[in-house]
Amino acid sequence: MKDGRSLAMATGSGSGKARIHLSGVFDGSRAMELANWLRRERAAEISVDFSDVDRFEAFGVDVLFRELAGLRGAGATVRCSGIPPCVTEGLDALGIAVMPSPRHPRWAPWAP
Repeated sequence: MKDGRSLAMATGSGSGKARIHLSGVFDGSRAMELANWLRRERAAEISVDFSDVDRFEAFGVDVLFRELAGLRGAGATVRCSGIPPCVTEGLDALGIAVMPSPRHPRWAPWAP
């Protein structure tokens, strides 16, 4: 963990599934870290939980869109949760499934 940031990953052994939980600030560096891991892992089904992310930076979101579009093109099923509405719109346009957050997202200014 560096600068209060964490990229926790859990994969189903040999199942072709990956679950990723992010925290901290989602900036360009975080997005590239996530992208590099996803390229290496090559899972067919990917679930990314953003509910513990404190803040989303524009460049990180741009990198996320570009990388997830590439994964979808490669046939991976991608699901995201804990995403703010402005990011959800971009993911919808890419055909990425957005799931309800399992808990109240940290980035949300309103009470659950």
